[in-house]
Amino acid sequence: MKCLRFAVALGAVGALAAVLGACDDETPSGPPVPGATTLAVSTNADTVSLVWTRVTGATAYRFELTGGGALLADATTDTAATLTPADGIEDGVTYTAAVYALNESGESGASNEVTVLTDFFPWDENFVTALHATGQGMETFYDEANGGFERFTAVPYADLACKSCHEPASTGGCASCHDTDAPGLGATVDASLGGVCGPCHSRQNAEVAQGYSDVHRTAGFGCMDCHSMEDVHGDGTAYASMLEPGALKVDCVSCHTSIASNAYHNTHAATVDCSACHMQSVISCNNCHFEAEISGQGKIAYGQFKNWVFLMNYDDGTGSKVYGANYQSLEYGDHTLVAFAPYYAHTIARNAVTCASCHGTYGNQNVNDYFANGSIDVVTWDAGTETLSHATDRVPIPPDYLTAMNFDFVTLDSVVAGTKYWSFLKAGADTIQILYGSALTAAQMQKLQ
Repeated sequence: MKCLRFAVALGAVGALAAVLGACDDETPSGPPVPGATTLAVSTNADTVSLVWTRVTGATAYRFELTGGGALLADATTDTAATLTPADGIEDGVTYTAAVYALNESGESGASNEVTVLTDFFPWDENFVTALHATGQGMETFYDEANGGFERFTAVPYADLACKSCHEPASTGGCASCHDTDAPGLGATVDASLGGVCGPCHSRQNAEVAQGYSDVHRTAGFGCMDCHSMEDVHGDGTAYASMLEPGALKVDCVSCHTSIASNAYHNTHAATVDCSACHMQSVISCNNCHFEAEISGQGKIAYGQFKNWVFLMNYDDGTGSKVYGANYQSLEYGDHTLVAFAPYYAHTIARNAVTCASCHGTYGNQNVNDYFANGSIDVVTWDAGTETLSHATDRVPIPPDYLTAMNFDFVTLDSVVAGTKYWSFLKAGADTIQILYGSALTAAQMQKLQ
């Protein structure tokens, strides 16, 4: 343009042609206009996030979102931008986004266009399939098709009294936790053991009642400091159990992104999950008297056992590792069942175990008994005191668990003034059910020895 203005000022056609010819040969002084970038867009709750690739020669970028009759635009030197309602993003609007790369010579063409639909609160749509709504976890374990206790009771899950607690949506829907069945955007509840979580999550209450500390609880963490909205309200997928990979989004590595180098971590981190070592104990409901459940009397069990953690293999979707596990035992008539599953207790300690907690060489009696006698006495009836006792420390589930793990069962004779009177029923479980995991292998047991 400078050449053109100068030529016009000469006022001569010949001079103009000469100068234009000279301009054609002149090398531009500025950088080339940058090429187009590639854009990716995502939405989460009430935000729209844009991320694009860096373009050589670009000194800035301009992004545009059009939708709902509005144009939202801004410039940045970064390669990402996040927009919220404060920037004008609205709920339930389909936006089309594009990004342009800029420098002093001009602006690129538009990036690829990406269309997104905002949904500030998808949880109301997801909740119908959430485990908090379906209670499917308990039904999965109880189902005869999965080797559950229904095979002995012949009572459908739909007829069990415990179903009312495990399926809150069937009795209260959103009102089970909120004060209304139609909570609005931004509605909150006291998501703690002292609030709406406690009445249903009885094992976590039991951990507190039994005197167990937890590093997260001590630090003032509440339930939602670790668990996500997807954990509570679902992600739109109907899961058969919270143990199905993907059902729970929370994991230790969500926060603990690096593992300190020490003798324990260096040896075990690749094959043993954090839970197996850092849980102080699981709380186990032992010997549930299922006749009471069937008759509608509610849950009556021999009691809670503690100071132990079972060990089994579990693939959480990231690969199989040794996990901490828990169990539940039931009796109905003369039928008995034990069910094992991976479990995460909220009894986490920085240093919960020593070598002796797991390895027979250093003193784990359960491992030593297995290699000496071929069996582990998990629960034992003492006829003299008429009481049940149980193993302690880490209790491995060996490959021959069906015959190697010994369980004694009792039956309820009467309840007098709140005191339960039990008598010996039988030795051995008619079946031992393991879902979402497997027993330790012979090679793993050898390592524990």
